[in-house]
This record gives sequence, C-alpha cells and structure tokens, in this order.
Amino acid sequence: MKIKTIFTKLIVLLMAVCIISPLSGNVVHADAYKVVTLGGNLTDVQKEQMLKYFGVSRQEANVIEVNIDEEKKYLSDVASSDQIGTKSISCAYVEPTSSGGLNVTTNNIYWVSSSMIKNALITAGIKNANVKAAAPFNVSGTAALTGILKGFENSSAGSKIDENKKKVANDELMTTGDLGQKIGKDKAAGVVNDIKKQVIQDKPKDDAEVRKIVENVTNNYNLNLSSQDIDKLTSLMNKINGLNLNFGDLKGQLNDVSSKLKGAIGSEQAQQAKGFFSKFMDSIANFFSNLF
Repeated sequence: MKIKTIFTKLIVLLMAVCIISPLSGNVVHADAYKVVTLGGNLTDVQKEQMLKYFGVSRQEANVIEVNIDEEKKYLSDVASSDQIGTKSISCAYVEPTSSGGLNVTTNNIYWVSSSMIKNALITAGIKNANVKAAAPFNVSGTAALTGILKGFENSSAGSKIDENKKKVANDELMTTGDLGQKIGKDKAAGVVNDIKKQVIQDKPKDDAEVRKIVENVTNNYNLNLSSQDIDKLTSLMNKINGLNLNFGDLKGQLNDVSSKLKGAIGSEQAQQAKGFFSKFMDSIANFFSNLF
C-alpha cells in the first residue's frame, strides 16, 4: 500500500513537471516586448557578441535570425547585387513602446544613418519604438531595415506590416542612401523627409505634380541634382503617394524629423565653415612665415 502511494505521488509530480516546464520556457518569448534579429551568416561567437551589445540574453528577448533571401525579397528591386551582398550580417534590437516616438541608433553601420532608418520606419507605419541597428564589424547597413521590421512584427506589442509599405520603406532607405553619397547623409534625409511631408499633405494627382514638389524642395536646399536623381526621387514619391498615408497621423513625426535634421545640418555646415576658416588662417600664417 505504501509503495502504491509513493508511486502515485511520483506520477503526479512528473505530470506537474511536464505541464509547468513548457510554460516556464515559453512565457518570456510570448510576452517579450524586446526582439533581437541576428544576421544568419554570423558565427555563434558574433551572435553572442551582438546580444551582449544589445544588453539582452536569449531568456529576456525573442531572438530570431534574418537570412539573405529575406533581405533580397525587399531589396532586389531597389539595390544592386553589390549593395545587397551575399551574406546576412546586420542585426537589430527592437522594443516597441507606447509613447516617446522613434528612437534610433546605429553602430558599425556606415552607409545609412539613424535618420534614414527613422524616416523609413515612419513610412512603414511605426510610431513608437526603441531601435538599434548594428553589426559586429563595419557594414553598409542596407539590410538593417529588413531585420528591424521583422523584429517589430515578432514583438508582442508589434503587428503585421503591409508588404507594400515594407517595399516602399526599403526603397526610401536606398534612395536616401544613394543621395547621401552625393550631398551628405543628414542633408539627404532632410530633403527626402521634406519632400515626403509635402507629398503626403498635398496628395498630388499625377507624376507631374509629384515632380514639381521634388524640384521645389530640392531648389529650396540649393541642390543642383542630376535629372537621374530627380527621376529617382520622383519615382519614390509616387510610390509613397500611392500608400495614401494620412498626414494628420504622421504630421508630428515628420515635423520632428525636419526640426532635428535642420539642427544637424546647421551644425555640420558650421563645422565645415570652421574648418575652412582654420585652413585659410593657416595658409596666411604659412605665407608670412615663409617671407621671414
């Protein structure tokens, strides 16, 4: 009788362990607001390095991987094969929030900036989140947005993002990045944001009206862009116009980006002017020193 009682208790204990164990193993991921996406081609050591950089463990966040095929899905129409590459390296930390807007930082990302990523996230429809795009070594960051959007969708506070918005957001990132190579990252982000704001507000009826907005804004920045650059911006803005975004919903975000970028651009120009003046004074000093 005693043996039967002990056996019965053991059975009950085992059943309890079987029920509790899977629940305790999944509860963090089911409720995880924090999501980390890791480049699928990173080594195990590099993946752990990135988790450490983001300040989370696998038990604290939903950790998923992004592969090169996913990146090509959104970039193949807007980026060259050289820009896309053959490996998935970029990583992202995504933490949706209930307020505070979009806070974006980057590390070891040289081709795109935090402002460019923020602009693209606004187009994709994300309003509040803490986002970090990074890599274990220096990369272009062209695929960073793919990981960020995937991370947002896989967060308990996130939601499914329209596929067309994803494609347009990636197009925006690439177009801004290309322009940034010519006029500077902050200025490129400011130009694209100002054009986008005007397009969303005015809802132009055709390509000609979209092009007019593009030309007006670029003229306001005193940019002498090529016809090819104007064509790319017009094509992008036609796609954004087709998303039928609500200006009232995005006005605050767009204005916030504009004000912060104007400050950054002004600071950059001041530094350039300071550098020029310093070199000018050095050349004068050298001239007189050579006389004597």
